[in-house]
Amino acid sequence: MSVVWRGHDEVLGRQVAVKLLAADLAADAGFRAGVRREARATARLSHPHIANVYDYGEAADGTPYVVMELIEGPSLAQRLASGPLPWRSAVRVAAQVASALAAAHAQGLVHRDVTPANVMLSRTGAKVVDFGIAAVVGERDRAVMGTPSYLAPEQRAGGPAQAATDVYALGLLLYHAATGRLPRPPGLQGVPRDGAAVIAACLATDPAARPGSAVLARKLAELADAAPATAPAPAPVRRPAVVPASGTRVLPRPPPPAPPPWIPDRPRRWPWAFSGLVVLVLTFLAGVVFAEGRRGSGVAADPAGIATPAAPATSAPPARQPSPTLGCTVTYKVTASVSSEFGADLSIANNGGSDISGWTLVFDLPGEQTVRFGWAGRWDQKDRTVTVHDLVYNASLGQGKSTSIGFVGTHAGKGRPGNFTLNGVRCLTAS
Repeated sequence: MSVVWRGHDEVLGRQVAVKLLAADLAADAGFRAGVRREARATARLSHPHIANVYDYGEAADGTPYVVMELIEGPSLAQRLASGPLPWRSAVRVAAQVASALAAAHAQGLVHRDVTPANVMLSRTGAKVVDFGIAAVVGERDRAVMGTPSYLAPEQRAGGPAQAATDVYALGLLLYHAATGRLPRPPGLQGVPRDGAAVIAACLATDPAARPGSAVLARKLAELADAAPATAPAPAPVRRPAVVPASGTRVLPRPPPPAPPPWIPDRPRRWPWAFSGLVVLVLTFLAGVVFAEGRRGSGVAADPAGIATPAAPATSAPPARQPSPTLGCTVTYKVTASVSSEFGADLSIANNGGSDISGWTLVFDLPGEQTVRFGWAGRWDQKDRTVTVHDLVYNASLGQGKSTSIGFVGTHAGKGRPGNFTLNGVRCLTAS
C-alpha cells in the first residue's frame, strides 16, 4: 500500500526512510487517514524496538508521507524464507517484540497486525513497524482488520481492540519463527516444553486467560537467557529500505459475536512454573490442547492454539459414548470472505434430553472447500469430511447449553456444509 524511499535529512545529516502512500491509493480518503493514524500512533511511542517516526507531511499533490527511522535489514518474514531461526534467536526476537507491544499497550494502543512481515531485523535487534491499523483499546471498526492467518478468535468475530489480541499473534509469531510454520496437529512440536507452555498461554481461546505483554516480555527474556547455546541466525543482509511484504487485509464486518465458549471466573495470573504437572494444567486452562492417547492415560497433552488439516493426526481420537437421547442444532455463519479465503463460526447446541460429556462433531464441506485452521476444537479433514473433537475444557455440554467453534478455510466456489452429526446423531442446521 506504500512505497518506501531511502532519503537524507539535510538538516540533521542522517539517513531516513520516507514512506509514501502508493499513487493508486492517494485519492482514497480512508488510506490517507491510515497514513496519518500510523504517524500519530507511532509518534506517541519511544522504544528501542519500535521504528521511530520523525515527521509527517503531504506532497504537493496531497499524497501523505511519513519520515521514519531507516532500518538496515530484512523483515522477519524475509529471513524465515530461508528457514526457521534457532530457538534462542526466535525467543529473543519474540521477547523484543513483546517489550515493544508492552510499551504500546501502556499507551492504550493495540497494533492488531503482529506478523513476521511487520518485524524488521536490524543490527540492534527487532523493530516493530507498520502501526497503520493500530487502534485505541476498546475501539471497533466497521471491518475486520489484519492478516487472516494471525487473527485472534475475538478479532475474527469483530470484537473491540484489546491488548490480548496482540499477545495471541505473538504466540503464533514465536512458533512460526522457531519452526518455520504455523501450529498444526498433533500439537506444538519442535519447541522445548517450557516454550510450548508459554505459546499455549498466548493462544488461549479466552483473551482474559492470556498473559499480559509486559509479563510475557519478562518471561521470554528469561527463556532466551536460559536456552541452550545454538548457532546464531544468519546476519541480516544490508539492503535498501523496502516495504515489508504484508498479508494485511480488510475483511467484511461480521455479525455481532456470540459469547465465548469459556470465560474464567477471574483473569488468571500465570505463575510460569514448568514442572510436568503445571505444564499440563496450563495447557488445559489455555483451551488449546491436542489430547494424545486415551483420557486418563497419564500422558501429558501437547498444547496448541490452532489446528490445520494439513498433517494427519498421530493417534486415534478418544472413544466416545453417544448420549442415548441426544438432540442437537448447529448454527453455521460465514463471518468474513476475501478472495479465496473465508471465516466461519459454528454454534453447537445440545437440545437433547441429557447432558453430553465429550463430543465429536462431523460434517461435510462442499466442493473444493478446505479447512486451513480452526479453534476451540481439534480439527481434521479427510476429503470432504471434517471431524472436530472437543478440547477437554469445552467437553461438557449440558442440556440447553451451547458451545462455539470456528475456522478459516479456502474455497473455489460457493456452498454450505451439511450432514452435521454430533456423537453420531444427526443435527438440525440453522443459519
